[in-house]
Amino acid sequence: MDTQMKPTWLGYLNNLKGKIYEPEQLQLTDFDDFVNANTIASSFFRHSVPAVYLLDYRTSSYINMSENFAGYKSEYFIRGGISHTLEIFDRDHLKVYNERIFPDRLQILKNITPLEHKNYVFSYNFKLKNRNGNYDSFLQRSCFLSDANGSPLFSMGILLNITNYNNGNSIVQTVDKISANGWEQETEFKKVYFLNEEDKLLSMREREVLLWMAEGLSNKMIADKMSLSEHTVINHRRNMHTKTNMPNATALVGFAIRNGLI
Repeated sequence: MDTQMKPTWLGYLNNLKGKIYEPEQLQLTDFDDFVNANTIASSFFRHSVPAVYLLDYRTSSYINMSENFAGYKSEYFIRGGISHTLEIFDRDHLKVYNERIFPDRLQILKNITPLEHKNYVFSYNFKLKNRNGNYDSFLQRSCFLSDANGSPLFSMGILLNITNYNNGNSIVQTVDKISANGWEQETEFKKVYFLNEEDKLLSMREREVLLWMAEGLSNKMIADKMSLSEHTVINHRRNMHTKTNMPNATALVGFAIRNGLI
């Protein structure tokens, strides 16, 4: 049995504090030093900076698109417009965005003064087919410029590859309001959209937890009743909130009763 302790990040940093380095070794004093120190830094930023786009809704065309998004040159989007995006958009994700996410966005924008639309950031995850024919997951964060009637005319945003961090079973949309100074943001809307209806069904265990919640029992009391750990009960509750988009226990129980789940 290996009893040797694994190195930790904080322990590693602490060990470096006491070491003495030769003067000729690399010394960095600011961010510019780091970026210009060698080609490794410039290569990192070249491949890690998110793609940026500007889409004109009036003509369904891209005014601008970063190079090498999903492996495509910008000209694929500039020349092909939204048609190219539709060709490589995952069918299931496109259906959810077209029929559920975008209508929700329009409803949210309807309740915001048109001049304020640009101060709200809409985010969601989706899948596109990359240049190699494989599907990658991306996070899009965008804002809208709208006309006096509140109809969005331009969408401007960034795209980040999150393939290694997304399970692909659901799409999460959030809406953040950006403060006047541009630095702070507050999430005003969050909703989970499941690709398959069966994915949002509650399991038997979750329904059992829900029944005890309806009786007014605490997490610890439910855990004792079901011979589970309190942590497991909390996870069940968290999953139910995610599946139903209910913000709290009262709303969750009410949702379950209205839909005949308990």
